[in-house]
Amino acid sequence: MSFKSFKKHFEGNCLPEKKLLFSLFLFSLFFSHCTKSPLSEFEVFRFIDQLKKENIINSPLIRFPEETESSVKFFPLKSYPLSDLGTGDNPCGIKRKIRFEGTELNAIFAPPRSEYSCILNLSEDSVLEFGIGIVRDKNSEELHKGERGKERGVNFLVTLEIKGRKKTVFQKYIRLQSNKKTHVFSRYSIDLPYKSENARLSLVTKGGKQNFSFWHNPVLYNKGKNSRNVILISIDTLRADHLGCYGYERDTSPNIDSLAAESALFFNAYASSPWTLPSHVSILTSLFGVHHQVNSEHEKMDLSLITLADVFRQNSFFCSAFTGGAYVSSAYGFSKGFDFYKESLRPFSMQDSLEWVRRDVSEWLDRNKDKNFFLFIHTYQPHNPYASPQPYNTMFLDNNAKWDRINVMGYLGRKRGIFKSLPEEERQNIISLYDSEIRYTDEELIRPLLEDLREMGLYDQTMIIFTSDHGEEFYEHKGWEHGHSLYDELLKVPLIIKFPESKFAGKKVENIVPLVDIMPTVLDELYLNVPELNLDGQSLIPVLKGKETKDRIFLADKGNNVLNSHIPKKTSMNMGKHKIILSERFRKQDLKFFLFPPPKIEPVELYNLAEDPSETKNIADEKIKFVDQIIRQVNEIYSKEMKRKTAKPEIDEELKKRLKALGYIQ
Repeated sequence: MSFKSFKKHFEGNCLPEKKLLFSLFLFSLFFSHCTKSPLSEFEVFRFIDQLKKENIINSPLIRFPEETESSVKFFPLKSYPLSDLGTGDNPCGIKRKIRFEGTELNAIFAPPRSEYSCILNLSEDSVLEFGIGIVRDKNSEELHKGERGKERGVNFLVTLEIKGRKKTVFQKYIRLQSNKKTHVFSRYSIDLPYKSENARLSLVTKGGKQNFSFWHNPVLYNKGKNSRNVILISIDTLRADHLGCYGYERDTSPNIDSLAAESALFFNAYASSPWTLPSHVSILTSLFGVHHQVNSEHEKMDLSLITLADVFRQNSFFCSAFTGGAYVSSAYGFSKGFDFYKESLRPFSMQDSLEWVRRDVSEWLDRNKDKNFFLFIHTYQPHNPYASPQPYNTMFLDNNAKWDRINVMGYLGRKRGIFKSLPEEERQNIISLYDSEIRYTDEELIRPLLEDLREMGLYDQTMIIFTSDHGEEFYEHKGWEHGHSLYDELLKVPLIIKFPESKFAGKKVENIVPLVDIMPTVLDELYLNVPELNLDGQSLIPVLKGKETKDRIFLADKGNNVLNSHIPKKTSMNMGKHKIILSERFRKQDLKFFLFPPPKIEPVELYNLAEDPSETKNIADEKIKFVDQIIRQVNEIYSKEMKRKTAKPEIDEELKKRLKALGYIQ
């Protein structure tokens, strides 16, 4: 618990006559807090956060007080200044995010000869962990001109000075062995069992002067301090009503159901968008689209936004992510706050792509089980194309099924054919293949993850949030896939929260809640507080304790012609169990885009979800005053729209391939 959150928590439960004694206690606590060493003050001492100009003993970049047009060429092309919460000043621009082969990580750039030094206190169980690497690109090749025959490798050293005696505790020489190789990277962990105050620890690089060498996230921490972990799992394109714990008749999710039995289960959780990019921004920032303003494929997160990973990182958690990339790529700003962010580069045509995520996660857990961590796991596995491996792909098929795998969008003629009607047997065939994808994900990702957590002794203390960014339509409202409408098959998603020690196990919540409530719920449970946070979501703890019984408001929208869909803007909101959908009309030129005409939709739709959960009866004409009331509320929210800086993502060839495979771009 942070100092401020502890103060707030205590004062809220303190009798008036004890306030004076408590104030004296806070003063003494604050005084001791300010006089502790960095390692005592933080469970994790991050060099990258503490590094200031005075810590730079030597660097070729010292002539550049900050990153300038002149100094940019001294950094890798696929790197940019770090903006994670709490990283502080960035002298010479050396604190950076560096990307290679789908991985983006926090690094201290250290071209030889560099030396960064700091004073800290060590305990008998101190551990220093870090990565080292070299990157080669066009910038480095330009800098290497005329240096043929000169030293190209880098010697990385960690030195420790205690009471005037200096020793080297780590040394490793690395170089790029092949001209075709673009990077070298490796991780190390060394014990520093030296109980000492005012020890000087230095990170040194020597060798080829123009090498793009770096230290990845060097941190100092104490063994055996692990007590709090959070795992956020987002299964892309997963409908709630296709899971057993939500009443589905097929056995698609035995392991998810087992997790749900030890968790709080929310039956009416709503995403803020019917497609991946804006929905995940909302989940990780607790902001509706109107406020984070990432509404199209041409926009990325404003780096001033504070993410869930930002808050965890500032509170001494190790933050890593393993995702399917594409519209959850770091190119859209998702790596903010994460020490390590990895995107799968496996082609979607590989039916076992999910298992590579599982292996990465399992290896990461084994390396980090003794730390406080926040882990974000994302997979596109249930997303079209539906092509899970044997025996899953045939698990739910009828004997006369036409396909055992299918790219639905390819079969329909891509976006132009999303309103095509198919024979019922083909529709059921497609649904069965989608269900097979869910069962494959359940068995090959969720089951081994839960087993690993139990075997490592982490399960009881770990908070697990299981959800999805949006659902999928199987022609319930005359359309296919997702991104084109705001009906419940696209917005209503699973939300399962397992609390530490399985608190609230078996709790079933019927209240409508938005996914933007995830972030404040986690922060509330762990007593984490950031004063500058301004969130749209609220903690779900009052709902779980029965102190709040009303439905909350969700707000969902999709922008005009997003993903070149030729579909106009739509907005949805609820008031209680009544849900409104506002749709702009199709333009004539957009209607010509489709191979089959879109269904006729009224500009205003109102549904009573309690009586009409399938949204088949539009009652807007029957409740005109009620509709006006909701529309006024929607307009009020949008009138307060925050204007943010918009930036375009840099789409490289790797990312283009992923987006094409998912059917997002042609």
